[in-house]
Amino acid sequence: MIMGPQEHLRAIGMRPDADVDALRATIEAAAADVGTPDAVLILADLMGGSPANACAYLALAGTPVVCGMNLPMLLEVLAAREQSSAAELAAVALHSGRVSILNLAQTLTSG
Repeated sequence: MIMGPQEHLRAIGMRPDADVDALRATIEAAAADVGTPDAVLILADLMGGSPANACAYLALAGTPVVCGMNLPMLLEVLAAREQSSAAELAAVALHSGRVSILNLAQTLTSG
């Protein structure tokens, strides 16, 4: 909704009863569908969760996998993806994720 339709992007959901091996196959197929291994960035929600665990093989093979995904991180990656490599986008994601977590009251009252 914010950035409009995106090409070469796949969002993969997971049911509570999902099989991790099937999830891994789905993630690997989606990664192969969107680009070459050096052009793919995977954003996962939670380190140690099933989606991140299912990405371990890809991460060890050199595909950047960033855990702890949040909406500001995704938006920054989408905004920079036309002029950046997957490795550069991983750095963008990490930076954006860190700076987008704020205490609202503290932010509003600091000067």
